[in-house]
Amino acid sequence: MSQKNIQIKHCWQIGNIEGNNTRPIYYFNSFESDSIPGVKFEIFFSIPRGNKCIAVISKKPCDPVSAIIRIQSLSTDESVQFHVTRWINDCTLKCDFEIRPRRNSHGRSLPLLLLFQCDITWHSLKKLQQPIVSNIHGQLKNFLIAPDLSDMTIVIGEKEISVHQIILAAYSPVFSAMFKADMMESANKRIVMTDTEVEIMEKVIEFMYTGVIVPIPDYDALLSILEVADMYEIMDLKELCEQKLSEQVTLENVLYIFDRVSLFEVPHLKKALISFMAQKKLEIIELDDFAVFLRKKPDSLLEFVIRSILSH
Repeated sequence: MSQKNIQIKHCWQIGNIEGNNTRPIYYFNSFESDSIPGVKFEIFFSIPRGNKCIAVISKKPCDPVSAIIRIQSLSTDESVQFHVTRWINDCTLKCDFEIRPRRNSHGRSLPLLLLFQCDITWHSLKKLQQPIVSNIHGQLKNFLIAPDLSDMTIVIGEKEISVHQIILAAYSPVFSAMFKADMMESANKRIVMTDTEVEIMEKVIEFMYTGVIVPIPDYDALLSILEVADMYEIMDLKELCEQKLSEQVTLENVLYIFDRVSLFEVPHLKKALISFMAQKKLEIIELDDFAVFLRKKPDSLLEFVIRSILSH
């Protein structure tokens, strides 16, 4: 795909909108562009309640792309714009368009006819892959295998892992702040961890020294690695875990994964989970744990409904 910017413009008309609606209203539209063959865009437009609107812009396939998306109401001359740096599948735009009711001479509400325009500036298409092992990572791997010149020890139970402060600080701002501050860990050159398993931390350290995790663990281990990456703000590892977890989602584990990551800032993974649930909605709603999931995650209900309609 060319790195040249591509402009895409699409207009669609929505009619018979009642102002001050008391029940959710949904509209769906899809379009394609000759400028980007093989890519399909879908627009799901909803008014959950009142007069505020939500627009969900979806694209297929799900390869990451950078884009500027602008939704404009030509009827009311209002617009909203978002810069999406890594657009994988869905982009939710909370449009503060007020649907103002029209009334006839008798004061009765008249339906509205809205004309919307979607402008997409498509910047580039760059598929996310596991980080390439550079020459410097190849050299650092030698220190992982034979930890010469190590100046810090991570202690987990009876296990001691020799590491280098500069490597940990380069990947983690949390470690960096710890080493710079006058903390016990910095003074004693020992970091005692009580809430992380040895095997999980070894994978995290492996990534910081080599840029990869080989082989890729199962989803349960990946979730634990993600928790450590989130705790220490190792963003490259966190992004890798998001990608690999998205590839391991099944009917048997989707609700479990969603529950484990619910408190983390992993928007791409959460969207992938909701999209998977929507595609398998008939099987999902039959799961014993689905009712419990909705009670625990009520905010996910609307998004699940939207994705279910989009995948229909």
